[in-house]
Amino acid sequence: MRFEPYESEYAAVPTMTSRERLDYFLLRAFETEEVWGLKAGHQWWSHELHGDRCIPLWAYRRYALDAALDEWHDGRPDSISMEYFLYQVLPSLPAGVVLEIMPSRGHEGCLITPQRLLSIFEGMLEAGEYRIEG
Repeated sequence: MRFEPYESEYAAVPTMTSRERLDYFLLRAFETEEVWGLKAGHQWWSHELHGDRCIPLWAYRRYALDAALDEWHDGRPDSISMEYFLYQVLPSLPAGVVLEIMPSRGHEGCLITPQRLLSIFEGMLEAGEYRIEG
């Protein structure tokens, strides 16, 4: 199992569509069994986007570190196990929080509700593979 993106993947993320960013995140987080975000103190770092409170997430440390160095200086990269993320973090997020998947250098990430992301990951775990409906 690798814990860094290939250079070709890293270069491609800024050009990906919202759907492609979500697909990439799902596959890589499923593969590595971890999710990366930013922490400010002991809390997950968040920001305002389109009037929503968003928590940015990435599949690898490199992307989170780029965001911390480039745009969000008050956050530091931090990983969490997939199991803890799915069964502790996602269900405990307050209503109105949206997850921003794979934002990068001025490019908005894919916006998804915690409930929808949990549903997709649970489907992946049940099937042993990734499939998204619709």
